[in-house]
Amino acid sequence: MDGIGMISFLPILLMLVYLAVLGFIIWFAVTLIKSQKERNQILKEISTKLDRIQFNSKDGE
Repeated sequence: MDGIGMISFLPILLMLVYLAVLGFIIWFAVTLIKSQKERNQILKEISTKLDRIQFNSKDGE
């Protein structure tokens, strides 16, 4: 491959790298949002259980 061929190949390579980085950022954001939703659901369940325990202990006093 001569110099001109390498120069014309460079923008295509840079575009692929750009798309790969963009895809990784989107994947990371979606994964982070899903894990945060799951975490919030688990914390909500724990909070509900703790509220029930507190109400039951106050009723028994």
